[in-house]
Amino acid sequence: METKQRYDRSDLRRLNAISVLQQLRLGGPQSRATIALQLGITRATVSNIAQDLIESALVEETEYVQGAAGRPGLLLALNPNAGCMIAVELDLDRISFVLANFGQEVLQRHDLPLPAGASSDYSLNLAADEIERFLGEGAKLGLRCLGICVAWAGLVDRAVGDLAHGPISGWEHVPLKLGWEARFGVPVYVENEAHVGAIGAQHFGSTRGVENLIYVSLGVGLAAGVFVNGILMRGHQGYAGQIGHTFFADNGVTCRCGRQGCWVTEIGAEAVLGKLKRAGFDRGPERDGPRDWLEDVQEQAQAGNPAVLGVLGEVARQLGQGLAGLVQIFNPSVVIVGGRLGVLMQWVKPVIHEELRRKTLPYIAEGVDVIVNSSDRDHMMGCLATVFDAVMQNPEIGKDSRRADPF
Repeated sequence: METKQRYDRSDLRRLNAISVLQQLRLGGPQSRATIALQLGITRATVSNIAQDLIESALVEETEYVQGAAGRPGLLLALNPNAGCMIAVELDLDRISFVLANFGQEVLQRHDLPLPAGASSDYSLNLAADEIERFLGEGAKLGLRCLGICVAWAGLVDRAVGDLAHGPISGWEHVPLKLGWEARFGVPVYVENEAHVGAIGAQHFGSTRGVENLIYVSLGVGLAAGVFVNGILMRGHQGYAGQIGHTFFADNGVTCRCGRQGCWVTEIGAEAVLGKLKRAGFDRGPERDGPRDWLEDVQEQAQAGNPAVLGVLGEVARQLGQGLAGLVQIFNPSVVIVGGRLGVLMQWVKPVIHEELRRKTLPYIAEGVDVIVNSSDRDHMMGCLATVFDAVMQNPEIGKDSRRADPF
């Protein structure tokens, strides 16, 4: 016999609170009367929920409604200073950190370099110490931490928050979530970096709310996050999107995963740097100390260096060829090229688009927009969106507070 879900008054209050928060998120500051009308609930109910949310600091009252009949009322708005959020990206050669408020305004950012082949213990201890510093910075601003989200370029066991397997780093079954939650006393979310890149794309900017999109994270590795009809495709074990380790070319190059001819051996960071060097790329004198080689490539691409643009054009063709298969499988309206190497594709975007169109069925290709992100911070913004949505979908009101996984 099927068991029916029963809801008590606290459940209904929580559901109403979530609805009010989402209404404010989508519509901006609004009066209680407007919220009641939009949600189809009574103004008294909205007032009670608003009081709960104001007490929890998630909502604040702003300026009075102007030009309204009767006594003027205060508008309700999400409180950007309800707390702070920390985003962490674990890459092979660096760890990146962002501290932001609940309004998703970046307050601080910092990168820490990692030595080649850094162990998981070394890397996580370094990250944890920096998180301690960020927590202290948030406290100085009077902001409680609402959560930490970690993006990692590998397979993530989200059920327990472990770093399951790094095809390139070689890390295996590295526990993270439980240890950091015990140490920091806040919720910790662990995600694959391409998945949070897709989440960020769906949350911010011109692609906000797009239901069918593919986000490709191009960097040291290569992975994808795919939304279909508004749902992030995670797969049976949560490992979906590891496109970099699919066979691409019979090039005889052994990937760090142990196989030959993986897509990442042609367009990943090591491959791209190798192609640039063979084409005569010279970084030149480093006047201001060590710099990321990507900065030098960007400068030379901007200056029109034909050798650099030739290599980027080759990478763009190989990227477009691989993307064509993904487009035909998932039929997105938008393909976003992001990640640290993704910024280099802004000079050769037409090549990607042309190759994708050439390799894709015409009716499918006509409906696809290709976007190259000019920032390498997609993953960080996706981490912030993950924490933000976790709070929005399970707000702390009253004494009953339950943290739910946002996705």
